[in-house]
Amino acid sequence: MASKKDIRQLRLHFEGVPTQGHVIPATTLVQVLEGFQKIVHVIAMQVGGRSIQQRLRVSREIERKFPLICGTPEDGGYALPVTIGGTNEQLFDIEEHKAVAAKTREVFEAISQGNPESFDKCIPDRAYRSYILNTFTQMQPARHSGLVMHIEDFQNNRILDGTVAFDAVKKLSNPRPSEVSPGDFGYVAGALIEMKFNERRLRLKLLNWNKSIDASYDDEFEPILLTHPRDLIQVHGNIVFGEDGAPQSISDVDEILEIDETPIDIDIVDLKNGTHLKPLTPLLSQITFDRESWLYQAAGPFDILLFAQTRTEIEAQLYDELEMLWSEYAKVDPSVLTQDAQQLQNDLLKAFEEVKHAN
Repeated sequence: MASKKDIRQLRLHFEGVPTQGHVIPATTLVQVLEGFQKIVHVIAMQVGGRSIQQRLRVSREIERKFPLICGTPEDGGYALPVTIGGTNEQLFDIEEHKAVAAKTREVFEAISQGNPESFDKCIPDRAYRSYILNTFTQMQPARHSGLVMHIEDFQNNRILDGTVAFDAVKKLSNPRPSEVSPGDFGYVAGALIEMKFNERRLRLKLLNWNKSIDASYDDEFEPILLTHPRDLIQVHGNIVFGEDGAPQSISDVDEILEIDETPIDIDIVDLKNGTHLKPLTPLLSQITFDRESWLYQAAGPFDILLFAQTRTEIEAQLYDELEMLWSEYAKVDPSVLTQDAQQLQNDLLKAFEEVKHAN
């Protein structure tokens, strides 16, 4: 096992309400570790000069040389030391481990900064960047789970701030001007009707248009495509429209999402004053995807009605709306409110309790 001052060692530091008592849900920990391991493997491929060809496949050599080794959890919310490289490594493996660990740290620092120039310099290959960002997003604790994950170095200095992770990834995921062709970036929605694995191409039957379009995709999107054959999906990329207003083609695909209409189970609502709202009884927001406009609609409690292009966006809007309602209605003197606003205040106070964040 690496020593405390080994550059190969990083630290996953979880904070939030669920870590009280220095515990964490097993599903969250598995999700994070699986994503972290994938990122380390891909970074090892880049450091070793390997390029992504038709399909991203991690070799057995990479898997042997660069496993994540977990240490004993530590106090501080829930903190887990992880070391890049096995315990039975040969002497000449150690320098490779250190090089991959240094690059991994560089990658996480660049993500935390949200600076495209720094990230591109760190990971020049677009295919690698796309894979790392998508995997990093998937390994994050769910929004509004009450959990945030920071990444620290072997001296417990923070190199990635989990509170800015989602916004930073969104900024870094924007296509670079030199990598796209003329058109408009946006989402198309339709049924996945065909996949050509060798060519990494899919065919989408567009909703609300009697036509299909083809799109190329990268390896990181294959799992979601395999999970949703013939299902409705959203594809984000560079869209060229015809004179009739219908999408004619889509290129530079950087996001593929399932269309998910399951209700949102409202959980912890973070407030700006160092507290959060905890529902006293289950609260749901119904979600529908409009086949005509290609927009999500959320019909939430307290007469909330919202629209957005993606489920992630509408969920973020929902929590922002709840935070606004709490600050502008629940926390004010009822004497300055109208009768309807007073009723809203009562409904909010019955629905939530405000509690302090765990240290």
